[in-house]
Order: sequence, then C-alpha cells, then structure tokens
Amino acid sequence: MNKPLKKSAINLYGLPSFGFQTMVNIEVMFFAAFLTDFAKIPLALVSTILLATSIVDIVAVPTSGVILEKSNMKWGKYRSWLLVGPPIAALFYILQFSQIGGTSEINAIIIFLGFAISHLVWNTFYAAHISMNNALTTVREERISMASNRGMFNAAGALVFSYFGVQAITAIGTGVGNPVLGYTYMAAITGLIMIACNIIYYVITKDYAQNGSEAQAGKPAEKMSVGEMLKQIVVNPPLMGLMLVELGRYLGRFVIFGMAFYYFKYVINDLPGLALFMTGLTIVNFFAAMIASPIAKRLGEKNTYMIALSLLIIGLLIVWFMPLEATAFKIIMFAAYIGYGLPDSLGVAMYSATVDYGDWKTGKNARGFIMSLISMPIKVSIFVRSVIISAVLASVGYVADMAVTPELIQGIKNGFALYPAIIMIIGMVMMFGLYTLTPKRMEEINKELAERKLA
Repeated sequence: MNKPLKKSAINLYGLPSFGFQTMVNIEVMFFAAFLTDFAKIPLALVSTILLATSIVDIVAVPTSGVILEKSNMKWGKYRSWLLVGPPIAALFYILQFSQIGGTSEINAIIIFLGFAISHLVWNTFYAAHISMNNALTTVREERISMASNRGMFNAAGALVFSYFGVQAITAIGTGVGNPVLGYTYMAAITGLIMIACNIIYYVITKDYAQNGSEAQAGKPAEKMSVGEMLKQIVVNPPLMGLMLVELGRYLGRFVIFGMAFYYFKYVINDLPGLALFMTGLTIVNFFAAMIASPIAKRLGEKNTYMIALSLLIIGLLIVWFMPLEATAFKIIMFAAYIGYGLPDSLGVAMYSATVDYGDWKTGKNARGFIMSLISMPIKVSIFVRSVIISAVLASVGYVADMAVTPELIQGIKNGFALYPAIIMIIGMVMMFGLYTLTPKRMEEINKELAERKLA
C-alpha cells in the first residue's frame, strides 16, 4: 500500500523545476549571443553549432527516456536521478559557456560537447522528476496539484533569472574584468542552485522511495526493448493527441516570442516596452499556474486545456484583425496569455494519465520513456520556429530598419498572431479527437490496473 503523500512532497514538487529554470534561461536568452559576441566564434561556425546542438537536443529526448527505463538505482528508480544527474549536467553546462580552447574551432568543439553531454544528462533527470508525478501517487487530485505547483515554480524560476540573472552576468563579468567569465561563473552559480533544489526534493521524498514503481528500486529494471517503448506511442492515441497539441502550443509561443521584437518596433512603435511585455507574460504565467489546479479539478484536464487554449487563440485573432495601440495590445495579450499558462501547468498530470492508459492497453508500464516525451514538443518547436520566422521575414523582403509599409505591418501581424493561431487550432483539433482521457475514464482504467495487480 502506497503511503499518502505529505504536503511538502506535493507543494514542493516543482522545486527542481525552479532550479532548472534559473539555470537553463542563460542558454535560452544568451547562447547565440555568447557564441558570437563573447566567445568570438565566426558566424559560419556559430550557425553550424546552433544547427548541430538543435539536432542533438531533439535526439536526446527519446534517448534519455530509454536510459531512464533501463536504469534502476538503489535510491529509487526515478528519485535516484535527482541525486546523480544534476552535478554531472551542471559541470558540462559550465563548459558550454566557457572559452578555454586555443582556437575558435577547439573552443567550438568544447562548447558543443558541453552542450551535448549536459543536455543528455539533464533530459534524463528532468524526465525522472516529471515521472515522479505518476510514480508517487495514483490520486488524480494530487497529480493535478503537483503539476500546478510545478507550473508556478517554473514561472518563478524564469522570473527570478530575468530580474536578477541578467544583471548578475554583466556585474560578474565587469567585476572580474572578463565578460566571458560573467557567463561561465553564472552557469556555475545557477548550476549549484539547480543541484540544491534537486537534492532538497530528493530528501523530501525519502519516505516514498518504495511507492508505486519504485518498489523494485535497486533491482534490474523491467525488460522492455527500444521497439516496445516506441510502440507505446503508436498504440496510445491520447499521448499522440497531447504531443500534437503541445507542439502547436509551444510552436505558437516561440513564434510569438520570436516575432515580438518586430511587432513592437514596426507595428505599435514601442520597442522600449518589449522588456516590460516579456516580464508581464511571465507574471501572467505564474498567475495561471496558481488557478490551474482548482479549475482542472472541477472541469477536467482536457476541458480546461481546450477552453484555455481557445482564449489564447481568440486573443491572437483580435490582435491580428484589429488595429490596436500599444496599451490595448498589451492588455489583450496579457489576458489571452492566461490561455497559455493554464495548459502549461496541466501537462505533467495529462502525460501521467497517458502512462496509465499505455499500461492498461499493453500491460507494460513505460513511465520513464513516456514522461520524457514531455520535452519533445518543445525541442521540435524550437527547431521549426526558426524556419517559420525566416519565411515570414522573407515574404515581406525584410531588411533592418526598413521603412514601415502596410505590407510590412500585415506580414508581421500574420507572423505574430495569425500563423500561431492557425497552428494552435490544428493542434487543438487533433487533441479533441485523440485525447479521450476524462476523469471518469481514468477512474475506470486505474481501477482495472489495480485489479490486475491484485490478480
């Protein structure tokens, strides 16, 4: 019989995500700038690095899921990775923001290796942490609360870095007289924060190391081939529907973020307001995470997801269709972005449901592999985003500081609002047809799984 989760295990479930966000945002915001302006790597080589690392990042997702399924250390199948993985990832992450090679080529190789190894390891322990939502409890309400708390910690980590981290990088670089070391030392500092957050949750969950799938901790993992793991996707329509709608949601978000500069500069003529706008979206995301749990428990995860995403789509269509001043634009986008934040806080619980569905359908539990796929839509959408933004800018013949024309404004509005809305509509239609896991259906599935175990 599994022990009921104590409040700290539920409320602090997102703590590792807080540490992860404080660290990863250096890469999200500054990786390309670090390569060109600080490590002084030639632009052609930078393009190669960015392409190669994007491919590695996508491949690392299913690879980490396989590693997670094949491993089973003595401190808990998933819990162990919170202790083992973060120090290794943090060490190689520092190399990603270093300049220790004698030539640009050697430095590029060191940075690439730091990226590849750190991402493979952190995808593994990140998936392990996500998997604990499913492994520690079978109670739907607890899973939703944990997922919602993770959403709040995610937003808080991003907000803390944007407020303190950006200034700290410059301050450290100035203080030591070497701007490159500002990034290197900040990678080390945030790496230590990330390690500490994971260790704290590792300690908190000590009493639950034998819960659920963790009961066989330290013994050989269940035999499951790579082919069987991949089959879990094919026979799991709810998982496919969830991944497709998440791909649409993330792709829409990244295109919006990538086009925001052009929208503020050319459409509403308010480039100084861009920083406030980005910070405001993070705050809205935190607020959405706060209200996600009670709404989802009442309406169900799927209904909450679709209603929320519809709000974001409607907001984008208003922005695309109506001529708006800067203030009105920001108000509409802040309200609409609640529709992004609510699903962002439900994803973990919904992926947990697809794990149970796969177990019920095939008789095999591929928890670690399936939960690792939560990162796949993010990685793919980042890769595709660049193609879409490049195509949008090329369609209007964009050059820096070009004259504002109706065609330019319409092209930017299409890229910022219309295309993301269309992408998310397609994803939502796919989810509507494929994700059939209602609270009642999950109750039936979990009841049958429990009966199988007793039998």
